[in-house]
Amino acid sequence: MAKRIFRNIVLTAILTVLLAAAVIVPSLYTAHENRMSSALRQEAGIIADALELAEDDPAYLKQLDTESRISLISADGTVLFDSVADAAQMENHANRPEFVQALESGSGESTRASETLAKTTIYYALRMENGLVLRISDTRSSMLGTFMKVLPMIVGMLLCVVLIAFLIARQTARRIVKPINELNLDNPLENDAYDELAPLLTRMERQHTQIHQHVKALENARAELAAIMDNMREGMILLDKNSTILSMNESAARIFGVSGRDQIGRNLLSVSRDADLHDLAAAALHGDGGNLTMNRNNRHYRIYASPVMQQDKVRGVVLLVLDVTERFAAEESRREFTANVSHELKTPLTSISGFAEIIHDGIAQPQDVQHFAGMICKESARLIALVNDILELSQLDEKQNLGQKEKVALLTMLRDLTNDFAIPAQKKNLALTLSGDEAEVEGYPTLLREMFFNLIDNAIKYTPDGGEISVSIENTGKQIVCTVSDNGIGIPKEHQPHVFERFYRVDKSHSRVTGGTGLGLAIVKHVAHIHNALVDLASVEGEGTNVQLVWRMQLN
Repeated sequence: MAKRIFRNIVLTAILTVLLAAAVIVPSLYTAHENRMSSALRQEAGIIADALELAEDDPAYLKQLDTESRISLISADGTVLFDSVADAAQMENHANRPEFVQALESGSGESTRASETLAKTTIYYALRMENGLVLRISDTRSSMLGTFMKVLPMIVGMLLCVVLIAFLIARQTARRIVKPINELNLDNPLENDAYDELAPLLTRMERQHTQIHQHVKALENARAELAAIMDNMREGMILLDKNSTILSMNESAARIFGVSGRDQIGRNLLSVSRDADLHDLAAAALHGDGGNLTMNRNNRHYRIYASPVMQQDKVRGVVLLVLDVTERFAAEESRREFTANVSHELKTPLTSISGFAEIIHDGIAQPQDVQHFAGMICKESARLIALVNDILELSQLDEKQNLGQKEKVALLTMLRDLTNDFAIPAQKKNLALTLSGDEAEVEGYPTLLREMFFNLIDNAIKYTPDGGEISVSIENTGKQIVCTVSDNGIGIPKEHQPHVFERFYRVDKSHSRVTGGTGLGLAIVKHVAHIHNALVDLASVEGEGTNVQLVWRMQLN
């Protein structure tokens, strides 16, 4: 603004000087021309009177001391005398305008200019009484010549005016601009400036208020978005059209092992150099969403890429990273379970089919039919037990058809179970004992009974003749601990982490002899989980096994 004020003032001063020169120079020129014409007329009259007194003797004219050029011309245009040139050498002047006018009206005047010399000559002719014509002339500068003479003065004056205008413009600009530069834009209405600025300041105040409201709304929205993104379990990365990271939440930073704040403004390559990930992002930038599975730090992640569209153009990409490790584990477990079920069902079915086919085809001897029928019954019972265990595990997984929860007296339940196992224990000469105090938990009686049934049954199966099995309950008020221990064959250390897995057998040959399905301890684990109990197994090969069920808080 200061430059504009300065420029306008200087230009105004220059134009003023030039306009003044354009008006003054022609006026001065015209006035000078008028004065010169008047002087020539007066001088011609004086010379004419003096010449008449000298009886028209041209010699008189030579005696005159004047700067004007004097010529004496006869009526026929012949030059009789000229104060500058040789009259005999001069051409006839009969056709000169001033001479013609003088013959006709007594006097005449004309002006002739020389463009090459930038001069103008004024001629004045006077007819005397004797019929001769006295012509007097004087030369002066033309308009251009006059202007060139005064040009240095004009230039000097122009420089002075420009200098003065510069000083005035600088001071004026500072004085005008200073209040504007000192405006308090945070509070426009509090400024005491020019009245002309009042509408502008009022509008600025209104816009300032609107901008403040918009900024506050944007900050709130950004804070809400940041809070949502930072509290998401899923990772989220926002990219612009150049794959530059605009935002990354804490979950994504943790998954990729980087600092989220440090990655803002950097390329996706700084987070991961996985080629599949970059191909996925590139496809999304071309409008094609997609997904891929990535393994990182022994975990499985599903990454979804979605293009962000605006006016039918891709402006960026949203990458959503989901941890699907549990899903993968469940799928793997389901595939394993299906394979195990197929194998376990195939074994008894093959036996049943084989024995039945032998009997059906009449190949079996009469004395062997009863034995084969017994084997069919045995394998059928094993198949039914296996199917029942599988169905029960499925119900435990889905937590369906579990019955009604109620208070269960553990000591009473275990006493009934030990009585039921008294005969199997006596057949192997095992000492089966129960000890402890009564304790109650809230749960499903049928499931709890089956859980302890499986533990005691396993202890009897895997304890050699003459061994000992003890069942105890300890109620400390803070927790309830139920223990089933034996001094049987024990479990090798390398097998202990897997004994609760479905269909896992430490010794498959021994399992076939005992008739186990391989699902007993898996059922124990699921039932304990449903009842919020912890299962702890300790075993030493050749010395025995100890299984504890712990309820951290007694349920009332």
